Amino acid sequence: MEQMQYEFLDHLKREGLKTATIGDYGRVLRDFFSFVTENYPDVKEITDITRQVVLSYEKSLTVKIDCRGKILSHDRRRKYLSCVVAFFRYLEREGNIYRNPAAMIALPRVKSTIIKDVLTVDEMDILLKTCSGHSVKSLRDRAILELLYSAGIRADELCGIEIADVDFEEKLLFVRKGKLGNERYVPFGESAKYWVKRYMEKVRPLTGADSEVLFVSQSGGRLNPDILCRMIKHWSKRAGIEKNVTTHTFRHSCATHMLKGRADIRYVQKQLGHRYISTTEKYLKIEITDLKEVHERTHPREREDW
Repeated sequence: MEQMQYEFLDHLKREGLKTATIGDYGRVLRDFFSFVTENYPDVKEITDITRQVVLSYEKSLTVKIDCRGKILSHDRRRKYLSCVVAFFRYLEREGNIYRNPAAMIALPRVKSTIIKDVLTVDEMDILLKTCSGHSVKSLRDRAILELLYSAGIRADELCGIEIADVDFEEKLLFVRKGKLGNERYVPFGESAKYWVKRYMEKVRPLTGADSEVLFVSQSGGRLNPDILCRMIKHWSKRAGIEKNVTTHTFRHSCATHMLKGRADIRYVQKQLGHRYISTTEKYLKIEITDLKEVHERTHPREREDW
């Protein structure tokens, strides 16, 4: 059974999943098989695992305590069970089992949530202008913030951008390290073009960086999402914005502002690199929230004097 786990994780690697995600799958599978060993000692082969075993594991997750001493959240229980379901689906597809014990297991429903802490256009303008670009560091940071907002890319995607990936003439960015290993081209705007070019001309040569990565630290080292997050927290605090601003806030704000500008949702999907349109549709809920507020404020039948 252990060999099958290794083969499954190797399959995930070939599929382009990130190392951290593959590690999560491995930890869940070790947890599952520990549960099986402890509670079903008669199970010796993978084919001995029945639907009842998987259901018992699902039930155990409702009282499972994590490393922080807390019961697993709804979302984490779903992730645990999803890993097990994916594992057995892989074994069935490879012909290693003739009956899938997890085939009819219903995953906990995804909680419908509305994205919070999206910046307004005015708030974004204030934040960007607070990072004036007058110093070497703020010029680099301004270029990063402008590109995050304009292109709507993820933090790790930005960290992986190479100089050759930026086409200033066409204002296109080649994202070579997207989620699940997917590659895509995304457009960026004139403002982002201006600041990124200024950074490349005035700041990057001073770092002495010998790599092809576009954005580097002041000493020429690679950036990572944690560094970006701290940088964004610094500038949002300087701008007096009380919302919880993260790297993803720029991505959320990009999508929301495009939809408010009447962009077709299919184009927003391509911009963000979403595999499924349903992922992009969550931004429409923000639109509905805004619509409800406008309706209550302006519709004649909502006035008290009717």
